Amino acid sequence: MKKLLGIILALALLLPAFALAETAVFAAEGATITVSGSASVTLKADYAQVTVGVSTKAPTVEEASEKNNTAIHAVIAALKDAGVLEDDIATSNYSVGAEYDYSAFGTQTLTGYNVSNQLNVVIRDMEHIGATLDKATAAGANTIYNIQFLSTKANAAQDEATAHAVQDAIRRAELLAKAAGLQLGSIVSISDSVTGYNAMPRVYKSTMDAAAGNSILPDDTSVSASVTIVFELK
Repeated sequence: MKKLLGIILALALLLPAFALAETAVFAAEGATITVSGSASVTLKADYAQVTVGVSTKAPTVEEASEKNNTAIHAVIAALKDAGVLEDDIATSNYSVGAEYDYSAFGTQTLTGYNVSNQLNVVIRDMEHIGATLDKATAAGANTIYNIQFLSTKANAAQDEATAHAVQDAIRRAELLAKAAGLQLGSIVSISDSVTGYNAMPRVYKSTMDAAAGNSILPDDTSVSASVTIVFELK
């Protein structure tokens, strides 16, 4: 009887060990986990970049070019008068093209030429962006587009966003590994992706006074980053 009780007691002591063996999770050799992390940093824009241009039409290339040259010089002078630095004005595109009338079926008639001169303009006076563009328009600019609000602190913000993205990826990896009953090992690889700026201009025009012109107010800009990290599992 005592021998039987001893056997039963020994089996009872072994049961927890068997239970642990059944629930233990082991990572396969060479197993990895791949996670992504992302983050963004918001910062105040401190300068704007915009395309300002002049498009002119005339019966001949010479006449269209002359009209365009006169107008673009007037626009540049107006921009400088508004406080834009000479180094912040540069030609971004210049084109000359023929224009045709296709109204008659099956035929085309040359109607003249179009000369376009586009400037890349940096405006650092954020409080008077609208007034600066109004002066350019009054001087002859007839194309204004692609306005962007940027920051001179973007590089530092980008580094900060990348560091936060790495921490986000590590947090996600630890969460997944813990849920699977595993542990993280060494990092196998890291890759990053910069998504850049995200800012939209808000344009308001006075309905009380048509001469008031446009008031362009920038939103805060943001810089985003994402990373992908591969960890060993153990």
